[in-house]
Amino acid sequence: MIAVPTGAARRTAVAAAFGAAAETYDADADLQRLVAARLAGRLGALPLGPTPSILEIGCGTGFLSRALLARWPGATLLATDLSAAMVACCRRQLGPAPGAAFLVMDGERPSLQSRGRGFDLICASLALQWFGDPGGALAAWAGLLRPGGHLAFATLAAGSLAEWRTAHTALGLEAGVADYPDADRLAALWPPGGHGRVEVEAISCAYPDGHAFVTGLRRIGAHLAVPDRRPLPPGALRRVLRRFGRPTGLTVTYQVGYGAFQRHDGAP
Repeated sequence: MIAVPTGAARRTAVAAAFGAAAETYDADADLQRLVAARLAGRLGALPLGPTPSILEIGCGTGFLSRALLARWPGATLLATDLSAAMVACCRRQLGPAPGAAFLVMDGERPSLQSRGRGFDLICASLALQWFGDPGGALAAWAGLLRPGGHLAFATLAAGSLAEWRTAHTALGLEAGVADYPDADRLAALWPPGGHGRVEVEAISCAYPDGHAFVTGLRRIGAHLAVPDRRPLPPGALRRVLRRFGRPTGLTVTYQVGYGAFQRHDGAP
C-alpha cells in the first residue's frame, strides 16, 4: 500500500489513484459490483415515485448508476465522483441516458446548492470510507434532501479484511488499512432532522493467492494506506503474503454497513 498525507493532499491522491484505475476497475471490482447491486436492491423498496431526483456520490464506473436508472427510468440522476476519469468512464458506460448528468465533485464537500425542493434520494456505494469527516459529509448531504427525502450508503465496517490484518499481526506488523467503524459508530454519524438505521452484512471474496489480492486493490485504485501508517518495505510485504496465502487459494471477508436515513418532513 502507498502512504499519503491527510486533508486536500489525500483527496488529490485518492482521485489520482482511482483515476489511474478507471480502465482496469471493472475487471477486478467484484466486491464493488456486488455491493452496488445489494444497495440498489435496498433502494428499490423506497417509495420515491416514478421520476425521483437522485444524487449519487462516488459513481465510479457506474455500477450503481445503471441500477438506479434501470429501477427508475424516469429519474433525474446527477452522477458525481472525485475522479474526472471515473466520471468520464461512467458517462461512457451509461451511454444515451436523457435523465443523467455528470459532475466531477468532492462528495465529502459537495459543491451544490439544494435544487428547488431538494433531492429525493442521495446515495453512495463504497465511498464513505475514504472520507476524513464522514459525519460532516452526511450532514451536508442531508441538507440537500427535500423534506421526507432519503439518504443511503454502503461502506466498509469494523471487521473488514480480518484475514489480511491477522497475517500482519502474526508477524508483529500493522496493516495499512483503516480501522472501520462498527454499526453503532456509523449510526452515531446521522445528522439531526431525521431518523436512520444501519445494518451490517458479511461478504467473502475469493482470491487465488495473496498477490492476486494486492494486485486487485491496485487495479481498482484502492491501495492507499491510511494516513498514519507507512507502507511495508518489500521484504516485509513478501513475508505477509507468504503468511496470508493458502495453497488452495484464500478468502477475504468484508463487513459492509448499509445505512438508510430519511429527513423529517418540514425539517429545516
